[in-house]
Amino acid sequence: MSTELLFTRPAFYIFLLTVMVGLSMLKNKSAMRNAFLFAASLFFYWKTSAAFVFLLLFSTVADWGIAAVMDRSENLQRRLWLTLSVLINLGLLGFFKYAYFFADSSAMLFDTSFRVESILLPVGISFYTFQTLSYSIDVYRRKVAPVKSLLDFGCYVTFFPQLVAGPIVRAKDFIPQLQSKYDLSRKEFNLGVWWILTGLIKKIVIADYIAMNLVDRVFANPTSYSGMEVLLGLYGYSLQVYADFSGYSDIAIGVALIMGFRLAENFRSPYKARNVGEFWGRWHISLSTWLRDYLYIPMGGSRRASIFSVIFSIGIVLFAGLMFREGEEVINLGVIFLGGGVLMMIYASGVMFTKWGVKLATYINILATMIIGGLWHGASWNFLLWGALNGVGLLIYKIVGRHLPWAKSEKFLARAWGVILTFNFITFTRIWFRSGSSIGWDTAAGDHNILTEWLTANDLLYQITNHFYDIHPLDLLKGHLIVISLMAGGYMLHLMPTKITSKVINGFTTLHITVVFCITIIVAAILWKVGAAAPTPFIYFQF
Repeated sequence: MSTELLFTRPAFYIFLLTVMVGLSMLKNKSAMRNAFLFAASLFFYWKTSAAFVFLLLFSTVADWGIAAVMDRSENLQRRLWLTLSVLINLGLLGFFKYAYFFADSSAMLFDTSFRVESILLPVGISFYTFQTLSYSIDVYRRKVAPVKSLLDFGCYVTFFPQLVAGPIVRAKDFIPQLQSKYDLSRKEFNLGVWWILTGLIKKIVIADYIAMNLVDRVFANPTSYSGMEVLLGLYGYSLQVYADFSGYSDIAIGVALIMGFRLAENFRSPYKARNVGEFWGRWHISLSTWLRDYLYIPMGGSRRASIFSVIFSIGIVLFAGLMFREGEEVINLGVIFLGGGVLMMIYASGVMFTKWGVKLATYINILATMIIGGLWHGASWNFLLWGALNGVGLLIYKIVGRHLPWAKSEKFLARAWGVILTFNFITFTRIWFRSGSSIGWDTAAGDHNILTEWLTANDLLYQITNHFYDIHPLDLLKGHLIVISLMAGGYMLHLMPTKITSKVINGFTTLHITVVFCITIIVAAILWKVGAAAPTPFIYFQF
């Protein structure tokens, strides 16, 4: 991937200025403006992904054409056209992103010899695939009318501020803006600059520094560090991944805003969440709502079981049976799991016990959604495990946590306890999230254990539990003073009351344009000074 047009590089802002000049000249000519924006977005993607721009064009044209035909069809034909769109989108995503994973998994579970050779991953394919897929589904559901102009639809799919790493945008929210007159107030312009500057500070000052000076080192060689340092690295990673990804989203929102387009907020102070459910309502909101609307609810949500949830139950049972295997002999636990799976399906169908069947179906649908959400982040068993752990966390909260006496209390101690517990749970699940891109399975037949196979995760947990006090707290503070100070400042800013942050933002938006310009120059100079010599790609580019 080319780094030339990364949001953290000066070249991107030269490109942005050029686009802004072009848009200002065409602001009263929507057709020409959209054509120019489409061309600029394709150029941007070509600079980041080269020939994969043709894959992006194919996906765009295919879904535009299918939606147009599907809208004129009825009943079975309509479903067949939707099926074609789903197969194209998931087929491309599956091939480019998951071919390795499925081949390696087949070798692990079924002792096959099939292997996949080198496949390059197109940048942002997970994001634009979900956008085009949601468009086809919404047209099928008659929630949106098909876009008549291919240029307009192309602008929607390829819109460069959010093309390669989100946020995921719905057609109903974006397409109407393409027909609107460019109208940007001084307050909105200042707000756009605010989003860009804060996003850059999050990315360059916080995320990159913590990653290079602590997190990357700890995860690369956990056994070289004490348990206390490993724990510090875990907390550092939680701040890094938030600052990195929310920073990217902030820049995307700010760039879009000064271009005259409004994108929805993607992060809402997630570490203020009091439970796992609330956390996922605040974190990567565009993905969480997408999974809810296009996966969880179609599976049956909290109302019923579906064919998919039954198939998912069978899959879990079969997987468990395969995992509990010694050589060629299947342990009796496999039979127990199979029998339990049949019982689960009976419950889920609601045939025998409707009340409990619906509840179990809800739990299965939640768990399936989170596991698939984990797989969306990356083609690794680590990501599946990470998603499953978060799914279990949601179930525990839904079954037990929300009924506890202090769960809805507004007292400070009750709220603080909820925040601390949720934050630590999310942080420890990220042990497997962070390890997912580099640690694989030992592919020796019949010698696998999903709980112990990931060596990095095991080493991290081992150091915490067995070598926690290998370093004195004062030595830890002295050795990582800058990182600890940066982490403390970052978390304090994140946890600052909304009333205070809103006042600061509102104050910035009322400043004169000259003052905003001066602040921008000063911040840019500081970022240039403290930034890394080599550009660091955004963390979600690897997914």
